[in-house]
Amino acid sequence: MSLSSEILGLIIGTAFILPAIFVIRKKRWDDLAWPLFLATLPVWYMLFGVLTLDPTIVGKELLYGLPFLCIGFLVWRIKSSLTLILIGLAWLSHGFYDVYHDLLFVNPGVFTWYPTFCAVVDLVAGGYLLIAYRKSFNLRSATP
Repeated sequence: MSLSSEILGLIIGTAFILPAIFVIRKKRWDDLAWPLFLATLPVWYMLFGVLTLDPTIVGKELLYGLPFLCIGFLVWRIKSSLTLILIGLAWLSHGFYDVYHDLLFVNPGVFTWYPTFCAVVDLVAGGYLLIAYRKSFNLRSATP
């Protein structure tokens, strides 16, 4: 991956996630948006696999993406303190998955800038969710 594609991914990722967090918070869509968006992340990699016309790549992307699909749908259905932490950690772990994706296998359909873009989005979203959880937990525990 070239430095210019990493910079492009960083710029696009930042330009995408910051307004997304603002809109999701303003509309109070947190309970719905973050779990469902997490569940869609593997679908993008599978679609890149479709571009290669290689069903093996699509299958691998599905296999590696299953934890994110399952966690997304689990957190969407079950609301608790544990699932709020789980969704934040899942977003962070998907960011690391993006960074190390090519060590697992190479999906030639993935655009060169996409792993950096997705990693930025995932790491910022995961950090935001864990900070938001901590703030809401502190507010709840401080209330008599």
